[in-house]
Amino acid sequence: MEIELPEYARVVRNLANGDHPYRKLLPQIDESPVRRRIETAKTPFGQLVDSAVVRIKKRERGYCYVDVAVPAVTVTEYYYLNGHDLDLYLDLAHELTHLRQHLEGENIWDHDTPYVDRSTEIEGYAVAVEEGRRLGMTEEDVLDHLSNPWMSEAEVARLLDNIDRFLAGRPL
Repeated sequence: MEIELPEYARVVRNLANGDHPYRKLLPQIDESPVRRRIETAKTPFGQLVDSAVVRIKKRERGYCYVDVAVPAVTVTEYYYLNGHDLDLYLDLAHELTHLRQHLEGENIWDHDTPYVDRSTEIEGYAVAVEEGRRLGMTEEDVLDHLSNPWMSEAEVARLLDNIDRFLAGRPL
């Protein structure tokens, strides 16, 4: 997956561990088309990004998640330094969606609903998949981006079906 990223999608990779304003990692995020998908009437995009914090944390495993106690987008140091450029950009957009959901009172850690069927996960992944496709990801690239150690191939397929239904405006 070699896609030339536009400036707004290029993550600044020289920050130390600790808390940083979201814009320090993605200084031109306001130019990204993801803003239209993330923003709601309740939470304007600029307001969300201005208040968002990214915590770079030393951990050997993992990618990104929202720590609702802070609240902050948390990125493992390893993933921040070594993750694929496009994946990291898409994951930061995905997690910004979760941060907005959390700030609007949604339960982003609803363990009563399977991960691939959670409306919050479907929306977060939809932001990433829509943007990835727009930038030129193939369907194989999309499946690769969605795949992770905690989901089976069948769950990834179900998640992708849920994402496509969400993006088409069909009920989940």
